[in-house]
Amino acid sequence: MKATFQRRASRGYILFELVLALTIFAIAVLGLAKALNQALETANLLKRDQIIRIGMRNVFEELRNKPLAKMSTTIADTTYGITYTSSTEALSLKTTNGGILNDMYKLTIHATSSFDGVPQEDTLDVYVYKPAQQ
Repeated sequence: MKATFQRRASRGYILFELVLALTIFAIAVLGLAKALNQALETANLLKRDQIIRIGMRNVFEELRNKPLAKMSTTIADTTYGITYTSSTEALSLKTTNGGILNDMYKLTIHATSSFDGVPQEDTLDVYVYKPAQQ
């Protein structure tokens, strides 16, 4: 009778070890899944920032060759749902000798977007030289 009780107790102990091992494994897998999910979210945020940065650079390259009157505009990127709005502002910059630099302008490009329902707004400010005859 004593041997039978020991066999049942050892079977129960093995079952307990198995349940404990499966619980530890499940917790580890859930932790890895959460880490993978956070890594994917971070990668998506970096991709979104890169898309906006490249788009702003492209808009700037397109605008810098246009005359001053046509530099204030709105461009929509329907592929990514980004709207780029540009504006110019005349600058009054002084040199170290006290002279004034003419024909200098501040070009501001605003990028408005919404990825996955999260709105984002980015701004790029660039000083450009546009002679009066352009």
